[in-house]
Amino acid sequence: MSTLELLKSLNLHADKCWSVDVSKDGIIATGSTDRKIKLVDLNSLKVLEELDDTVHKKTIRSVAWRPHSKTLAAGSFDSTVSIWGKDEDSYDEEGDVLETELLAIIEGHENEIKGVSWSHDGQLLATCSRDKSVWIWEADEMGEEFECISVLQEHSQDVKHVTWHGSLPLLASSSYDDTIRIWKDSDDDWVCCAVLNGHEGTVWSSDFEKKDNNVRLCSGSDDGRVIIWALVEDIDEYEQEWIQETVLPKAHTRAIYSVSWSPEGYIASTGSDGRLVIYEENGSNNWQIKCTYELAHGVYETNMVKWTSSRDKDSLLLTAGDDGNVNIWKFNDE
Repeated sequence: MSTLELLKSLNLHADKCWSVDVSKDGIIATGSTDRKIKLVDLNSLKVLEELDDTVHKKTIRSVAWRPHSKTLAAGSFDSTVSIWGKDEDSYDEEGDVLETELLAIIEGHENEIKGVSWSHDGQLLATCSRDKSVWIWEADEMGEEFECISVLQEHSQDVKHVTWHGSLPLLASSSYDDTIRIWKDSDDDWVCCAVLNGHEGTVWSSDFEKKDNNVRLCSGSDDGRVIIWALVEDIDEYEQEWIQETVLPKAHTRAIYSVSWSPEGYIASTGSDGRLVIYEENGSNNWQIKCTYELAHGVYETNMVKWTSSRDKDSLLLTAGDDGNVNIWKFNDE
């Protein structure tokens, strides 16, 4: 029998916690309506730092660590993105741990930023906004200079979320217009190569499968469904054929705000009903619910779920809730 075990509930924020991410060296970053960004050690569960909360004037909606670095991007409802970082060795001449510093402020969006995401090689940063656009920025090695190389404006409504494929130059954007768009690089210009239609409500989140043998995406929506999409073929340099492969078993009664696909192949979903659900694929396109945890954040909505691992524990999940907490879960598959 598979189970979800709550290892720790970290009361980090005085208001809603919207986003959580984990760096390569096990540092949790969080973003909240209280405008604070907290950094927490995943192994010791100690708060390491609280970043300067005067940088943003409104909610921190999304945080994302740059791959292979100590650089963090944070998107805010004040329409800007802050970039934070420290030297790789993290120590000064006296041996004291360096504080994380503000490296840059990125401006350009006309309205609330809803999502930020780094490409797998850390060279590109994607941002999305209530202004219906997705921007792609090229970053220098230090994370101090950013150049906008594409502004993508094909969504007809608020863009809620962006996520990159783990090894390919593919970007997925999820929107209030009920669609997901797939973007690819073509002759140094980013183009929409596919539109995924099938949800009957706002698409809040998506995540690519972590295996390289095929390209699939899961998505969660206001319609309470998780859908699996699969890339069939590249038609040409501008267009791809995607299909709706399957709809996962019904597990949610309200909007699904977040989905996460683990390296081991499990999918986790959570949302407005507070449920945390784990799914597993048995055979081709045959998915089953492994376990469900009711009220993961008590009576509060759960805004995000993220798979991760620590030095001594595999298959950990992090959830962020309206209670201001980040919960750490152990998934036991027996």
